[in-house]
Amino acid sequence: MSATGISDLRFRHHPGMVSVVIATCGRFQGVAAGRSFAAVLNQVSCVLLPDDPLALTATSDVMAALVIQLSLQSLWDACRRQGVAQPDLRLLLDALTGQEALLMACSERLLQLARRPEGEARSTLALPLEASVLGAMASVLVGRDQLPHGCAQDAHVLHVEQAMAYMESHMAEMIALQDLCQACYISARTLQVSFQRVRSCTPLQALQEIRLASLRKHLLKRMDLREACVLVGLPPTGRMAANYKRLFGELPSRTRQRAGWVINPVDGLRAPVEDCDGRCSDNQPRAEAW
Repeated sequence: MSATGISDLRFRHHPGMVSVVIATCGRFQGVAAGRSFAAVLNQVSCVLLPDDPLALTATSDVMAALVIQLSLQSLWDACRRQGVAQPDLRLLLDALTGQEALLMACSERLLQLARRPEGEARSTLALPLEASVLGAMASVLVGRDQLPHGCAQDAHVLHVEQAMAYMESHMAEMIALQDLCQACYISARTLQVSFQRVRSCTPLQALQEIRLASLRKHLLKRMDLREACVLVGLPPTGRMAANYKRLFGELPSRTRQRAGWVINPVDGLRAPVEDCDGRCSDNQPRAEAW
C-alpha cells in the first residue's frame, strides 16, 4: 500500500482470528499488543492474537506485508491433534522465527492457486498447503517433550514418506534440509521430529542411508564405482567408503568384486569372473582402496 501522506495507522484485530505479519516491502515500525517491533524484510514482524491492538508508523512511501490469517479455533484444534490442548500463543512470535521461508513459499503457492478458476483441482492443491501452514504454526508451539501420539503418528509417517520420495527422485542432486521442508510443505522442526519418531534418525542421515543402499544396488550390477557414485549423489571418497562399510560390513570394492562371482555347478565353489592373471574381465586390476 502507498503510505504517502500517512504517518500512523491503528487497528484492532478480529476477535476470532490469529494473524502473522511478514514484511515484504518498505519500512515500518509499530507496537502490537504492547510489544514494539521494527519491520525486517522477509521476517515475521508481529503476531496478532484476538482483539490485539496494532499501531503502525510508516517510514517509507510504500510498504507491503504478507498477512497469514487463520481462525483461533483451527489453531487450537491443530495443537490438540499434536498433543497440546492449550499452548501459550504468546510464544508464537518467537517460535516462528526461522520459519519464514516455508510460510512464504506455501502462501505464494496459495496466492497462485487463488487466481485459478474455482474447481476441484484448485481445492485439491490448496487444502494440503493450507493444512501445512496451519500445521507449521501448531508444531512450533509443541515442545519436544510434548510430541504428538496416537492419531498424530499417521501425520509423522506421511511426512517421512513424502521426504523419502523426494530423496529417491532427486538422489543425484544436492539435497539440503530446506529442500525437503519445501517439498513436504512443513517446517524443519516438524520434519526433524517426524524422522526421529518414525526412523530414529535425522532426515539427512536417512538420505545418506538411501544413497548408500542405492549405491550397493548399482555395484551388485557390476557398475563402475565412480559412475555409480555420480548416480546416487555421493563423492567417491574414503569417508564414503567408511560409511558404506559401517552399514554393510564391507568396502564398496568388495561388493562389486563379489558381484562377479559365480557358483561352480560341479563342486559348488564360488569363483571370481576374472582372467588368469588376476585382472577383471575389463582388463583392469582390481582396486581395494574403496
